[in-house]
Amino acid sequence: MEALAHPRASARRNGGFALMDAVQLDYIVTPFRAQRFVDLYHPAIARPRTYGASGYLFYRSEEDSSHFVHMSFWEDRAGFDRWWFSREMQEVRVAVAGLHGQPVLPHWHTVIERA
Repeated sequence: MEALAHPRASARRNGGFALMDAVQLDYIVTPFRAQRFVDLYHPAIARPRTYGASGYLFYRSEEDSSHFVHMSFWEDRAGFDRWWFSREMQEVRVAVAGLHGQPVLPHWHTVIERA
């Protein structure tokens, strides 16, 4: 069995196209604050597209109803940085700051295949 190379080292391996990055933002909302969180966070859900993301997901876990996930797909991480540090996203992060208990850190993934 062949060992997988680091995704960045072989970005053009699969048929000549660059692999895409996905970034995951996890929000663990404090009890009884879920609807307020969704209402305040809603303006940020589709905004990654404006900054160059090719798509996004926003979902709530069925196993843990306090866990919300916002994922977006990027060909260029600089686009994510522009969105994440934009004034509008800073305002959303301030608005929801008291509604979740853990710091929100972006988690990066490499998309191997997507339909």
